[in-house]
Amino acid sequence: MPHHPSRRYHDRVARQYDAIYDDAYWHFHDQLTWHYLKPHLPRDLAQRCADLGCGTGKWGLKLLKSGLQTTFVDHSAAMIEQTRAKLADMPARARHATLLVADIVHMPEVESNQFAMVLAMGDPLSICSDPARAAAEMFRITAPGGIVIATADNKLAAIDHYFAAGDVASLEEFAKTSKTRWLTRDEREQFDLTTFTPQSLQKLFTRAGFEVLSIIGKPVLPVREYRDILADASIAERLLELELDLAKDATTAARAAHLQITARVPAGPVQG
Repeated sequence: MPHHPSRRYHDRVARQYDAIYDDAYWHFHDQLTWHYLKPHLPRDLAQRCADLGCGTGKWGLKLLKSGLQTTFVDHSAAMIEQTRAKLADMPARARHATLLVADIVHMPEVESNQFAMVLAMGDPLSICSDPARAAAEMFRITAPGGIVIATADNKLAAIDHYFAAGDVASLEEFAKTSKTRWLTRDEREQFDLTTFTPQSLQKLFTRAGFEVLSIIGKPVLPVREYRDILADASIAERLLELELDLAKDATTAARAAHLQITARVPAGPVQG
């Protein structure tokens, strides 16, 4: 089987991955993410959680440290090995961790209806080969009443790239397909990215059977372009509060780089 470009890229960068995202912008982004995840953590520590497209385990490890049994899934074996290395430093917690190399569009190794909470952070919905199949798999493995929180690349944010390149023909094609490319120097590592609008992301999950609870943009404020402002901790805290306030208006999601959806599997039979 040929080495998929996405897997090739993530295998290569696995050891440097945490360093790539170690700056003020991503710390702000992580604070924002945890704020939205925390209210949905299962209260019953016997319930199971999953971190899909887990990378080096950032969010799954937080679930594990919260006392929750957690399954880590990534299509990159090198990423899973990075997570395994972190678990070696927390032996008591590691007993409650399961690590699996698998593609989120097809996870036959994962039993159905077992997770109270499923995370898919870092835009695996955009990276995977078939977002509809991935959403269907998320629905399958989540228990009735369970919560899925996933992120994806925002289609509207990608438009600026084509204007900067002066490439109207490619912009027209992108507008039709919502597909762009992950750009790296090695063409063997370039893979398709599926982008979403808030409406198309909602449709994806509704068609999979979910009840959509919310869609937010992350972040709404342009802190990535002006990250120096985050050097002042008091300013960063004020901006975080402002960000959270702006996100209460669902229409602000359209201007963010990433979209985050929170959805629930119906607790009872879906009415047709």
